[in-house]
Amino acid sequence: MIEFESKAALEQALAQTIAAALKDAIAAKGAATLLLSGGSTPSGVYALLSQADLPWEQVKVGLVDERFVGPSSPYSNFKLIGETLLQNNAKAATLVPMVSDESDYAGNLLQIEDTYRIFTDTDVCLLGMGPDGHTASIFPNDAASLAANTNTSCLLSNTNAPAEPTQRITCNGPLLRRSKHLFLMITGTQKKEILAQSEQLHLPIAAFQTALTETYYTTAS
Repeated sequence: MIEFESKAALEQALAQTIAAALKDAIAAKGAATLLLSGGSTPSGVYALLSQADLPWEQVKVGLVDERFVGPSSPYSNFKLIGETLLQNNAKAATLVPMVSDESDYAGNLLQIEDTYRIFTDTDVCLLGMGPDGHTASIFPNDAASLAANTNTSCLLSNTNAPAEPTQRITCNGPLLRRSKHLFLMITGTQKKEILAQSEQLHLPIAAFQTALTETYYTTAS
């Protein structure tokens, strides 16, 4: 775990690390893939990353998870990442949605499963963690989430959140853990304590601990 004195310092360092990893991937194979989490915590990282000097037209960006809502919804991770990352230099990147059919929750999953095959071996993935120890949309006390954390037959799952909007779509645990660079960003002492206790408490994030490249942490929330 790398600890920072301020959230601003963490954001700067993490944005630089992600940009460097993307640059290396592009140099090695001519393209890069990036999976990002939603929520307000990483939005400053995305704003800084948008200014990175990269051939962004060679970067495909996907979502770690999503609420089953339309792209204009204030709950949409697609909307948030579009407004924070796909600006400045990163306007040229391709952002791949997780919702293509708002009328059919099950049918949408089948469509997106195929679309998200490009993220089978993702170059860079950024995870967050909730105060209940969930990551992506893999929640404690949800049977669908328990299956999603170990499912190797599919890339994505529909899961159930404890708060509205309850219908979620998530990349499965094995897909996320295959990422070449897997980062976790957490803020606040409460989350640090939850992470430390996650294995003992059988929380979803525990399954990711050994796969993480690095955890970026600051006490400032």
